[in-house]
Amino acid sequence: MTEEYVRNKIKEALSVTSGDRRDAQKLLITWAVRDQPLLLGLAKPHLKAIITARIEHALTPTKKKDEGEKEARFSKHEIDEMIASRPLHEKRSPVVPPPKSSSRQASMMHHLADAFKKRKK
Repeated sequence: MTEEYVRNKIKEALSVTSGDRRDAQKLLITWAVRDQPLLLGLAKPHLKAIITARIEHALTPTKKKDEGEKEARFSKHEIDEMIASRPLHEKRSPVVPPPKSSSRQASMMHHLADAFKKRKK
């Protein structure tokens, strides 16, 4: 069931973002932070590699960190900021469109249609 759930969430993210892989990735990260079964389903196939890397990291002698160097772990706030931020060259809005079945999406479509009608006049 977990694998099917993960696949469905991936398909949903791709559908919501109109197939944009980068936006779907950001959306899945956001969902995974809030949805433990999704996070577990995404991480479980890679758990052995993650644990191996963490063990190696723990066994290597620690070096003094530079003042500018950050720790490898991120807080929820830092992840949200990474998701919300965008490169300077990217002009697209980072806002994910609402699902097609929502009333918000219908409202947005009406606003867009009205804007195009006003522009043509």
